[in-house]
Amino acid sequence: MKKIVFYENKENLKIVVQEIEKQNDISLLLKLLNSKKFVEINFLGVQCIPISIIIALKNIKYKTKIITNENTLKTYLINLGFTVKLVKKQIEKLKTLNLEYLAIGGSAGSLKKFIKIIENIPESNITIFIIMHYKSSEESSLSKILKSKTKYFKVVEAKSDMCIEPKTIYTAPPGKHMIIVGGFIFLTNEPKRNFSRPSISTTFESLSNEYKNNLLAVLVCGYGNDGSDSLRLLQENRTTVIIEDPIECEANQMLESAIRTNNYDSILNINEISSYINYFLNSDLFTKKDVEKLLEKIYIKYGYDYRGYNLEHINRRVKLFYSTLKPKDFNEFQELILKNKNIFKDLFLNISVNVTTFFRNPEVFQELKKNILPKLDSFLDIKIWCAGCSSGEEPYSIAIFLKEIGLLDRSLIYATDLNDVILRNAKNGLYSKEDYKQFMKSYYQAGGSESFSSYFNDLGEFVQISDEIKEKILFFRHNLVEDKKINDFQLIFCRNVIIYFDKELKNTIFNLFKDSLDSYGFLILGESESLETNDKFLTIDSKNKIYKRKI
Repeated sequence: MKKIVFYENKENLKIVVQEIEKQNDISLLLKLLNSKKFVEINFLGVQCIPISIIIALKNIKYKTKIITNENTLKTYLINLGFTVKLVKKQIEKLKTLNLEYLAIGGSAGSLKKFIKIIENIPESNITIFIIMHYKSSEESSLSKILKSKTKYFKVVEAKSDMCIEPKTIYTAPPGKHMIIVGGFIFLTNEPKRNFSRPSISTTFESLSNEYKNNLLAVLVCGYGNDGSDSLRLLQENRTTVIIEDPIECEANQMLESAIRTNNYDSILNINEISSYINYFLNSDLFTKKDVEKLLEKIYIKYGYDYRGYNLEHINRRVKLFYSTLKPKDFNEFQELILKNKNIFKDLFLNISVNVTTFFRNPEVFQELKKNILPKLDSFLDIKIWCAGCSSGEEPYSIAIFLKEIGLLDRSLIYATDLNDVILRNAKNGLYSKEDYKQFMKSYYQAGGSESFSSYFNDLGEFVQISDEIKEKILFFRHNLVEDKKINDFQLIFCRNVIIYFDKELKNTIFNLFKDSLDSYGFLILGESESLETNDKFLTIDSKNKIYKRKI
């Protein structure tokens, strides 16, 4: 089966890419991207792409449409300034919903639907917004009615300048639009929208702009078409939209109008809507033992060892992914992960935390340049290990400072991570111009003394780390839990990695670091990590988490 196929006519070229592993694939793709036609390129199941392809796409950016079903690739390309459309994989049932806020809108016949939903919501920290159409001359009794239907939530009619709180239901008052900005409610007298004030569309849009995929928007019975014109924005914000099945409502015009937009995630009856909400609020989807058994099976099947990770961290990630797939039970969830490597990879990328930047915590790098790196001058060959290097900014930062103090020529940086995809992106060394501006600011705060731009090649919309810096860094996969010593180092960086491990695993890793350091070699940890009670290391700088190996 061909991994790159293409179709063309006089004006357009459509390319479908399912793999770019071989040089022949890259060469064919580069040739196709040299076309003078409008190009639509679909990356399906491709999580990272070679730098030569990225540069070719940049050169035809304004006559190219990029589509992918991999969120990892989408995020990477968007960070480089590309416009990318994400399409659902066949295995995906829903976009990710991290439910913290619920908005329910309706008109004629909606009151009993509001009551049904509110009565069945369990105790939780969720915040709820209710938008119901009234005549502006009416005095609303909605908040009083709902107050009698729940024992878990405070119910209030919204007022301007109210601060949004958890465990609270806010109802929109008659004759006012309710908008939410910066965690506060504001009521306005702006003209009616869709013949309505309050308008469901206005509130839905402001909530979606504020809370993105932490919001679930539900549309129930009503006449007119209020709500429909907001749904496209909600979809763009990754907000989940549910529409009540029109067959349940006599007043169903508003629902049918919304369905015609195609900008929704599900059409459910009122009982299914209630169950759906409760599903995301249920804290008993699985037990600690379930997760521990799953991690054991993942290790046996795929060789990735998360058994020593902080279970609270793992549980949060697994629950979010579980809610995305919506299996019937945990056994089905486990079966999906163990039988489908693509699903496992999505979970793995959710569990892996990849947050980094150039010269992160500038004061640490200032100390590094001033007092630590100069001490390595006595070594003929300087070896440094960045364990958990993520997308490469940290090893590149170290290399830049080695260059500035004249030690780069005899240095080699081992940059390792568990995540193959993030490593391949790190090797590219590409960063957006927006990110570059922040990198430059941190560089000078850290004590950089040269022109920061001299370490990068300007490629127009993004920058690439220079070959002089790149060639001194060796990126490869390494598992801190399973893999053994890889060399003797004068300096080890492992920042904001072991925070996710339990005590036993931390001790294992600290033993590995001790064995991997030269006599009196240095270890630098992250700001939330500490070694001050460990008898294998001396504390050099407790503030910047710099330690030294004891003999």
